[in-house]
Amino acid sequence: MNCYLCKLTDFIRRNGQVRDNPKLKVFECTGCGLVTLSSLGHIHAGFYEDSGMHGTEPTSIDTWLKDTEWDDQRRFDMVKAMLPNKKLLDFGCGAGGFLSKARQLAGLVEGVELELRVQKHWQDEIVIHSGVDECGGIRFNNRFPCGRAFVGPDRHA
Repeated sequence: MNCYLCKLTDFIRRNGQVRDNPKLKVFECTGCGLVTLSSLGHIHAGFYEDSGMHGTEPTSIDTWLKDTEWDDQRRFDMVKAMLPNKKLLDFGCGAGGFLSKARQLAGLVEGVELELRVQKHWQDEIVIHSGVDECGGIRFNNRFPCGRAFVGPDRHA
């Protein structure tokens, strides 16, 4: 298995499981910290973009934000001392709750989320990209301990 961000092949197993498929294992790249699954075979075209990860009856974004508020607050509390005037990119930002909290302190917040409903929900408030290739060359110097958010001082076109 190669990391699709940094191309390394060295991963460590992380604790936890996938809510809808406990047979999948969770791995973290030792090079860049990307968290990935042991298999992506269950993901078909449009799976994330069309809310497929939420089943046949996706909840509203507002309900999703309420359901994940405790984790968004936990992550925010963990890194808020590092946020002032930083640029932050959250890969797999979910409903965007962590970004909403982080924008209080950070100089710039952006997210990457494949689910199109999230991009539409935050379209006038937070930039949420539909893929890493849309991020405009943000460079990252620090990885937060919460495992998903990154900060970096530089943005290159």
